[in-house]
Amino acid sequence: MAQQGIKATSKNSLKWQCLYCAKGDLKEAKELYDFLASDMPDLPDFDPVPLTWQQNTAQTINGIMDWLKNNGPTIQQAYQYVQQIIANKGVLPIAPEAPAAAPLPEIN
Repeated sequence: MAQQGIKATSKNSLKWQCLYCAKGDLKEAKELYDFLASDMPDLPDFDPVPLTWQQNTAQTINGIMDWLKNNGPTIQQAYQYVQQIIANKGVLPIAPEAPAAAPLPEIN
């Protein structure tokens, strides 16, 4: 038997996988199914229907738009920084130097 490959996504898929593992023996498949399904009371009856390409595309575009909305200020700062680099002909703006620190005391 190859039970290590069982991936129960629904009761229906678990039944078919148990039947496959039991090599068509209905009694053995039912025992295996009952054993495995007893610990999974929330297992759905059937696998969920996969999204259509339109739904998947709409979800992806909505995710991108949300990301752009949430990261707008950061994107704007990056754009302005690149514009500044181009305006300075590739010379990066230099921040003013920090004042010199006080000298450290001598170590004995």
